[in-house]
Amino acid sequence: MGEVADYLEALRKSHDSVNEALAQTPTDKMGDMGNFGQREMPIRTMYYQFISHVTEHSVQIMKTRSMLGLDQNEAQLILAQVQKLQGQLEGLLIGLSDEEFNREPEGEWSVKQVLDHILAVDDAYKTRTEENL
Repeated sequence: MGEVADYLEALRKSHDSVNEALAQTPTDKMGDMGNFGQREMPIRTMYYQFISHVTEHSVQIMKTRSMLGLDQNEAQLILAQVQKLQGQLEGLLIGLSDEEFNREPEGEWSVKQVLDHILAVDDAYKTRTEENL
């Protein structure tokens, strides 16, 4: 693995760890006050600070790439959009119990069934695209 791949793996592990630790925060605790460095603020604000931090540095990396002339080609731009959507998809799983994961609404697939389908089709897209290239 290269250095970029190592960092991607470290980011994924870090994000997974944060999500696992904080996913079950009850709504009634979001207004509770806590220490954040030298300041005291509601837990809710700490969550928003986290969003702001990730957004700020995402923009910083986009700017750095642009300044270095490292524009993404069409395939990379499409895959970047897929990555964003996969992140949103993963976010929808936060806080979901195994029972909820497997529960089927009347006439619909369970979350697990949807993900099984996505996993099966992902490989098919990859294989077909590689074969055609």
